[in-house]
Amino acid sequence: MKPGQNLMRRTDRADGSELQGLSDRLLDWRELLERCGRRPTRKRVHSLRVATLRIQAEVGDELAGLPCASREAQAMLRFGKLAGKLRDALGSVRELDVWIGKLRTLRESLSDTTEYVPRSTRDAIREIERLEDRLTRKRDRSGLKLIAKIENRWDDLRSAARDVAKATGDRVDEVDKGRASKLLSEFGEIAAVFPVFDEGNLHDFRKRIKKVRYVAEICGADPMCGRIAAQVKKAQDAIGEWHDWHVLARTAAKGKHVKDVEAVELLNSMTARTYKAAIATCDGVLRRMADMERDRDAVLDRLHPLPVRNEVPPKVLMKKFA
Repeated sequence: MKPGQNLMRRTDRADGSELQGLSDRLLDWRELLERCGRRPTRKRVHSLRVATLRIQAEVGDELAGLPCASREAQAMLRFGKLAGKLRDALGSVRELDVWIGKLRTLRESLSDTTEYVPRSTRDAIREIERLEDRLTRKRDRSGLKLIAKIENRWDDLRSAARDVAKATGDRVDEVDKGRASKLLSEFGEIAAVFPVFDEGNLHDFRKRIKKVRYVAEICGADPMCGRIAAQVKKAQDAIGEWHDWHVLARTAAKGKHVKDVEAVELLNSMTARTYKAAIATCDGVLRRMADMERDRDAVLDRLHPLPVRNEVPPKVLMKKFA
């Protein structure tokens, strides 16, 4: 089956019900893949990329509890490899979409005035228009390449998704009472690697906390997981905003755009502004996540009070009081 042919929708199951589990999300993902393979609009590319990231995180979480040589694990590993290649192809197109959107918004904000516009601003507007036009042409070419890549890998992607759905079955999402605690610990371990944020490590921090966010969103029926997802998203969004301006400014400062002095200066100022905002946001998120972890420990302390003399301490607190 190639892009353009109809796929079974999730409400077309035998009993007409709408499942809420990984198999259901994989079916939605296949529908997104089919639509993006026909016409990779900005919205479709973004939706498919996010869906791919979330399913990769969920599959990785499932994989952690399986023997590597098992048939289920091998199916998940194969899907992860193919999904990673798809994500890379989507990422290059998505990056261009983001840059074009930012340039358009910036250009319109500079032009939207009835007052006198200085020559430097007029020069910046013209330079931004040139850069925007070049990126738009590049985006058109990249979109066609993406269609070809999806078509070439369509059968492999579809069969890999089907195999993962079979491996995980039709089990529905349930609230895992211990999941929030595990996610807080995982986030804390990642944060410990970044005692100080700077331009060299900020984007790496964003990438490493992605799994925490997506697993927390999947377990969103648990209020604590919902809070974790919201906080991690704040950090990711702020870092992503800075990183987009940062890479765009570097792109504008080289090659055919190297003479666009006013535009480069403007983009550098946006980079500096969003960098400060990202640092402040991340510091705030770290504080709030630490507060959640302290609240969790306080609850555990109440549930498992310190043992009396000669009593073996609960397993939950053995490490804490080691």
